[in-house]
Amino acid sequence: MGPNHSTIRRILSDPGRSSYEKYRDLTVGDLGFPGFAAYEAVSSLLGPFPGALGIVLRQKIYPRFFRKCGKGLVVGRNCTIRHPSRISLGDNVTIDDNTLVDARGAGGNGVVVKDGVIINRNSIVQSKSGDIEIGKSVSLGANSVVVSWSGIRIGDGVRIAGGCYLSAGRFDFDDPAMNIAEQDGYSTGPIVLDENVWIATRVTILDGVHIGKGSIIAAGSVVSGDIPPLSLAHGNPAKVVFTRR
Repeated sequence: MGPNHSTIRRILSDPGRSSYEKYRDLTVGDLGFPGFAAYEAVSSLLGPFPGALGIVLRQKIYPRFFRKCGKGLVVGRNCTIRHPSRISLGDNVTIDDNTLVDARGAGGNGVVVKDGVIINRNSIVQSKSGDIEIGKSVSLGANSVVVSWSGIRIGDGVRIAGGCYLSAGRFDFDDPAMNIAEQDGYSTGPIVLDENVWIATRVTILDGVHIGKGSIIAAGSVVSGDIPPLSLAHGNPAKVVFTRR
């Protein structure tokens, strides 16, 4: 299990650590200086490089930084990849422009993105703690956020529309004299989306939720409890309105 949100905050605010050490821990982790320098050079020079040539150069050079990387990788402009040594990518993965993929808090499996996944532009996939697994042929819509505090698993064939938010974590707020952001974070459990789920536009899914295979969540819903398989649910909190047959 990686460091939790509060631990990361303490590391970054530690006066005994240099700015270089803090930045290195945020971006690449425990790499030696040569690895860190190579990451910085590639990110700075190739990250914003435009057009087809930029895509080709990133396709050739970026894979060597990941834990695993299949063929056919497409990385758009101005993407931010943090702790790439904890990220595994399958074949034909697309990461669109201005996207963040951050594995700094991931555990042993890290962030796993399987074959044929499309992460559309301006999205965030971030592990503050716990692994993230995105199954085959998943589409994550533009401007969506996937943040793990205790793990997120998205099954094969899931469709997540634009502007959705999956957040597996909460803050304690028991001490009113302390800022909420400084109190410990916790989670009631991972988020699990089984195969062939459809999440419509601007849905929020909270920690500990399990959405069963083949279910549909209507636009604008807030899902705070489990949804059985083959259900259509909507509302805040989301409730099942009928079962697909």
